Amino acid sequence: MTAITNNIISEERSVKRVDPITKNKFTEKIQVNILLTAVVNSGMLDHTLNWIESLKRTNQDDKFLVFAIDQGVVDELSRRGYGQQVVLIPDDWFHVPLASEFALWKSNDYRPITHAKTLIVERLLYLDVTVWFSDVDIVFLSPHIRETILLQMVERPNTDIVFSQEVDQKSINSGFYMMRPTPVTKQFLHRIIQEQDTTENFTQQRIMNRVLKSMFSRDYSESPYRLLDMLLFPNGRYYFKMEMPLKLGFQPLMVHANYLVGGQKKEALMKAGLWYNN
Repeated sequence: MTAITNNIISEERSVKRVDPITKNKFTEKIQVNILLTAVVNSGMLDHTLNWIESLKRTNQDDKFLVFAIDQGVVDELSRRGYGQQVVLIPDDWFHVPLASEFALWKSNDYRPITHAKTLIVERLLYLDVTVWFSDVDIVFLSPHIRETILLQMVERPNTDIVFSQEVDQKSINSGFYMMRPTPVTKQFLHRIIQEQDTTENFTQQRIMNRVLKSMFSRDYSESPYRLLDMLLFPNGRYYFKMEMPLKLGFQPLMVHANYLVGGQKKEALMKAGLWYNN
């Protein structure tokens, strides 16, 4: 897997192997190269398999790439037939060592893992890839998610990022977004990484929101980002606790099992009939 990983950042044209990014990205009619990607360790394998099954059920499992923090993820996904859609992250890409087991929110292992997600996205942006990032405690429920997000970008041409929300119209969620490779987004990620490298207390999401507010206008008509509707793209609070889609009688495009800790995620997804990984 090291050779494949090296091909991702290699500029040599003599390499004959099709690298995982080229193989798994979409090229849309609007000439945007999109890569649906996740960054996981072995502690999130069950959720990763559930995420992949949700992609399969919504006809989106042909194009995605999992960046594996440890070899266990590569071995298991390869064993299940996804060897072309997983790649081991080189150790020198990390700024600090990462744990391979499940990391509880705000634990000592959690922050470095979220930091790694930012590092991967930044590298992909410099490969001229539009990154469609998804945490794996997300379940896709519709085949129209990608076109819905792209529509937001097309309708307002100066849009470089489309975020899901953490708190309605107040903060973004760092676990589901699409980001174009522009000077603005590269600067945005650089600022986030700088702050992540100098803090031992704040999560990626906390820092991302802070940088977002400091860099961009709060007037959405002038800012380079847009927010996804919380009813169509609900977080765990909206879906599991407030039950807003259920009360309104419709199915959202996806569900994010955040606002839940540890085993609560799986329990909530099972209760809602959204746990497909038996």
